[in-house]
Amino acid sequence: MNREPLFGLETGFLSKQTAGLIRGILAKSYSIGNSPVSLYSSPSPLYPGLELISDEGTNPIQKRLVVGSIRMGYGHHRMALSVYSHSLKKQIPTYLHDLLAINSPEASAIADIDSGYSYFSRLSAEMGGPVEWFWGGLMSQGNLTSLELSCQLAELYKGLMNGIPTDSPIITTYPLNGQIAVASGFQKTIHLICDNFPQYYLLVPGAMNLVQTPSAYTKFVEMGVPKENLAVAGHWVSEDIVSGAVTDSENRVRRIDAKKCRRFLIPIGGAGAQKGYILDLIKLSKKHLQNKKAVFWINTGDHSKILNSIEEFLILQKIPYLSINTWEDLIHFIERHPLRSEDNENNPPVVLFHFPSHTEAFSATDKLIRITDVLITKPSELAFYPVPKLFIRRVGDHEAASVQRSLELGEGTVECREAKHAKELIHIFTESDDLLLRMNESVIKNIIEGIYNGGKTAVAMSTAN
Repeated sequence: MNREPLFGLETGFLSKQTAGLIRGILAKSYSIGNSPVSLYSSPSPLYPGLELISDEGTNPIQKRLVVGSIRMGYGHHRMALSVYSHSLKKQIPTYLHDLLAINSPEASAIADIDSGYSYFSRLSAEMGGPVEWFWGGLMSQGNLTSLELSCQLAELYKGLMNGIPTDSPIITTYPLNGQIAVASGFQKTIHLICDNFPQYYLLVPGAMNLVQTPSAYTKFVEMGVPKENLAVAGHWVSEDIVSGAVTDSENRVRRIDAKKCRRFLIPIGGAGAQKGYILDLIKLSKKHLQNKKAVFWINTGDHSKILNSIEEFLILQKIPYLSINTWEDLIHFIERHPLRSEDNENNPPVVLFHFPSHTEAFSATDKLIRITDVLITKPSELAFYPVPKLFIRRVGDHEAASVQRSLELGEGTVECREAKHAKELIHIFTESDDLLLRMNESVIKNIIEGIYNGGKTAVAMSTAN
């Protein structure tokens, strides 16, 4: 494996000096490195067998599989779930290492940068126009200079992995996690690359970088990434969804044949950037909701303000709704709504989901996917899941390539830039069977071909000698 800095690629004198300057400013501003960070672990309250690494745990860190992620939206933690769900299924002891779960100056510096990202993502989605154009372009400019900066910052943040045995295999779902692992001397680092738009800053030099698609692999090779540091693994999807995907798709087909009310699952992303679009879509789809052609299941995650805004809007529109606010009530709801249910929908036309914790927020979407007919989502990591998808407006131009991948596989729609376009597709899904049938047939075909086995592949590579 090539272990040269930046794979041996050169950024130039000015880029190196600028990266070093930023590193120095952050180190001084946040007092990074002035005190050691002690790490421990504690059991996950939601996933038995998973240990969570932080500075407040009780158990000493041992050698075992480490999954590295970061609470930056929901996508990277969803990718982490796609890994540890498979390792736990195989009874492999696993840690989850979240950079922002550690109370330290290093984590504070990273969190402040994330706050700016989330703010501009919301601003882009709500304002559109020039703001969306600027932010979209910026999100597709991850050049070699940005990788230089990220790798220098990784050297600065090594304290976040202090005390974790470096002979532990580590699978990372965010580039900074992987870059810190390499800088810390981990012997086996496997990095999962998000999206389908190759950019340098997504890479981890010195690690095995896994991509979801053949087109991403080809592009990275053209960009100069050594083939020994690159492989196609498949889509990042959690174990229960992959293992049940054929049965779930067959049950969706049965619902189509039985002319059942269409269930549309609408998850709000981690940055909370889709509120205005979703409100417009509810208003435009009011007729379909009232005549029980469609039901909307909206997961507002841990965004209380968005939940309140949607509730106020539904009251104003006189659309009845049901609220699910605890994990126990979610499980009960899922048990009462299997895909093979012969009962008609007895709930109000809109069901709102909201949870107090970040983990429950993104995990709920994975649970609900298995009993929905259509997933309505921006082209995030959910774009790679084995379920029929209706794509709403992207947040960042890099997400357009994820729509293209889904179209190639035949299980997603085009990107609906405007809510009225999405409403037209909802009409097609509710009034006609052909499109939804073809999507489910495509999902089954893709499952058989192993398209969605990326998480499983990563775990197998991490445990191989």
